[in-house]
Amino acid sequence: MNKKVRYILNLLILIFMGFSTLYGGIKDDVEKTIKDELGDSHQLTHHRVKIPTNIKNEIQTIVKQKFFKDELNLWTITNKNIVTHYAIIDNSIGKSMPITFLVIFDNNGNIVYTNIVKYREPYGGEISSKSWTSQFLGLSKESSFKVGHTIDGISGATISTYSVSKGIQKLCLLFPHIIKLIP
Repeated sequence: MNKKVRYILNLLILIFMGFSTLYGGIKDDVEKTIKDELGDSHQLTHHRVKIPTNIKNEIQTIVKQKFFKDELNLWTITNKNIVTHYAIIDNSIGKSMPITFLVIFDNNGNIVYTNIVKYREPYGGEISSKSWTSQFLGLSKESSFKVGHTIDGISGATISTYSVSKGIQKLCLLFPHIIKLIP
């Protein structure tokens, strides 16, 4: 299968999954994960935020990976009516299937938590381990996301490690722009 046909098939899968992602139980899973990580005292407000084309194109050029969709699912997380964190889910393509991941940021854009929400490939599920996802803690838009240097690779999950690392980097670069767009 040539690269263009594979891209179109992946895009169709992603579009379908975009409809089912939040309505197929993933939204509930994400919200439970956020509460488990930050505590039940936090309130979550869900937003769908469109990524401005100019910002999207700039980030895609830097990271060399396309965004899954033109909009993202984002949560503002508050405690006692004060915004304490933001959470964003996105997808990136592994070898052939999308990988859904969650990133929680503090107000300064530093990563405080990452999680692989849904891994759909038959191999490479090791990237879902806490030991691998915890490498991103404290990283921000200024950080290096280079697999093999600042991010450990995983034998048998090479494509997935690169894909998710680039996906998380995209969200770090997008973070300062997208929080301004929350209604």
